[in-house]
Amino acid sequence: MESLLADAIHNRYQVNGDIVVNLSSKWEPIESDSKVLVKIKDCSPDELSSSCFIRFSLWESGKKIGDFSSPIRISHLQDIYYAETSLPRAKKLHASDFSSRKVDVLKSHANSVPSSSNLSGYELQTNLTAGSPLKWSYLGKATVLRKGQVVDVFASGHGIYVTMKGLVLEDGSLDSFVRVKNLSSEKEFNAKVISGNSVKVNL
Repeated sequence: MESLLADAIHNRYQVNGDIVVNLSSKWEPIESDSKVLVKIKDCSPDELSSSCFIRFSLWESGKKIGDFSSPIRISHLQDIYYAETSLPRAKKLHASDFSSRKVDVLKSHANSVPSSSNLSGYELQTNLTAGSPLKWSYLGKATVLRKGQVVDVFASGHGIYVTMKGLVLEDGSLDSFVRVKNLSSEKEFNAKVISGNSVKVNL
C-alpha cells in the first residue's frame, strides 16, 4: 500500500525525484487478483509536506474496493548540490564545484538546489564551507557588468538599428536593467544587459 500511495502522490504533485510513503497507522492487507489503483481524493495540507492526512479510494478492474483515510509520513528524495571545497562569497558557480547527494528535501534540506539545476549565471551571496548543501537562498544573479565599464550599446526600434559606445553607471547581472551614458551625447538611459560587454535598448 505504501508503494501505491507513493506512486499516486508522485503523479499528483508531478515532482522530480523519489517519493517514499510510510503509513502512520496499521494497514490491513487487501487481497486482489489484479492490479489495484489508488485515487487520491484530498490531502491535508494540500501541498507536498513531510506529514499529512490523506483520503483515497482503491479500485480493481474498474470497480471501487472502498474509501480509506490515513495519516502518512512522506519523504521526497532528490539529488542536491554539496560543496566539494570551501567557496567564497561572489564566486561564480559551476557544477564541477559540487558533488551530488540524495536527501529528503521536505525536512532539513528544504530549499536545497537540485543537482539537475543549471548554475550558470549565479554567484554565491555568502561563504559556503566544504561539505555544505547549496540552497537557493545562498544564490544571486552573477554580476557581469561593472560600474565604469565601457560597453557596446545596441539600439533598435521603428525600423532603425544603431550601435554606440556607452559607460555603465552601475553594476548589472544578465537580463537586468542598468543606467548607461552615451559616450558621444552624454545622454543617460536604461538598457538591458545581454552579455558581459553589451547592452540593448529600445528606441
